[in-house]
Amino acid sequence: QIKNGLKMISQIPNLISIFRTALTIWLSIVVLNDPHNVKVLYLGFFLTWVIIILDGVDGIIARKLNITSDFGAFFDIACDRVTELIFLALFSTLHWIPFWVLVIFLVRAVIVDGIRGLASKEGKTAFGEKSMMESKLGLFLTSSRFMRFTYGGVKLLAFAFMFISQMKVFSFLQGPEMFLIYLATFLCVVRGVPVIIEGRRFFS
Repeated sequence: QIKNGLKMISQIPNLISIFRTALTIWLSIVVLNDPHNVKVLYLGFFLTWVIIILDGVDGIIARKLNITSDFGAFFDIACDRVTELIFLALFSTLHWIPFWVLVIFLVRAVIVDGIRGLASKEGKTAFGEKSMMESKLGLFLTSSRFMRFTYGGVKLLAFAFMFISQMKVFSFLQGPEMFLIYLATFLCVVRGVPVIIEGRRFFS
């Protein structure tokens, strides 16, 4: 029973990742069915906060309980990528953002995660002590808490306020959400380029 209990505890971060991914899928379906409903837009705003904050919670729990693992790190990144792309696909489908923004995030995800997959075969990880990044700048841009918090915070505000801006009620929120989307796109590229540059060695 103790072993089963410890096994269940070790799965808590992964279960949180699964929950927030499923919640994102459900939310996107609800919004697509009624994108002009104010109540639905409010729901999108609040659930976006829940979904993205949970992305940080699973990592905190894993570190606090000392149950971090290479698979857990991979699974967390995979779920984060899925939720990110679902939000962007939703916004693009509804013509709230330009299609090219989705394309940039999608291309970056495929290339960067592909390189990280090659690195994992040599025992390297995206973050942490076994990070594939070797340069200080690369480590800062991709792995530092500052950059990860900044990138996550910008995405949170961009995605959440995208719903609010569609209500056409709060005039002062008309415009800032697009600036945040473009800023998130910029950070997406800036954090992906070092992985591509340093990841070339894994192709040899």
